[in-house]
Amino acid sequence: MAANANRAKQARADGYPEALATKAGFLLARAHLIARERADRALAEVGLSMKGYAALATLGSDGPISQQRLSQRIRMDPATMVDVIDSLEASNHIVRRRNPQDRREYALHTTARGKALLARAERAIEAAEQETFADLDATEAAVLMRLLGRIAHPSRTQELATDEAVDAALGR
Repeated sequence: MAANANRAKQARADGYPEALATKAGFLLARAHLIARERADRALAEVGLSMKGYAALATLGSDGPISQQRLSQRIRMDPATMVDVIDSLEASNHIVRRRNPQDRREYALHTTARGKALLARAERAIEAAEQETFADLDATEAAVLMRLLGRIAHPSRTQELATDEAVDAALGR
């Protein structure tokens, strides 16, 4: 009886049953949902989706690359990438130009308008992350980011981030 009472008390104290609160997968999934909700809300305020942000941020850091390479780089399903790129192109945030090294393919370039949107999105994401990390000091946040980087390193999986795979991983 005492063990059951202690578990019930613990579940009330931290909000999750002990059987879940001690599992990395559960806590990572919950942390992801919280961080993603805040990031999605922040990006929506600047008129961008997370997928659009991922594409713009990658083009901003890597420079002009092909749509295929961009899809591989951020592990996004190529069919999904088509929609993301078409949307960014239609809103004049990126343009396609012939790749001078391989005239058979196009390289995606961020426009001035896209660079301005990316700057606003970066500020929005930074604010969302500060909100997510509000209970951590700077050292704890840095350690967490380093550890998450090791867990989420691209070499650990080749699976593409399809909408279906994300939904399945999150139990939606």
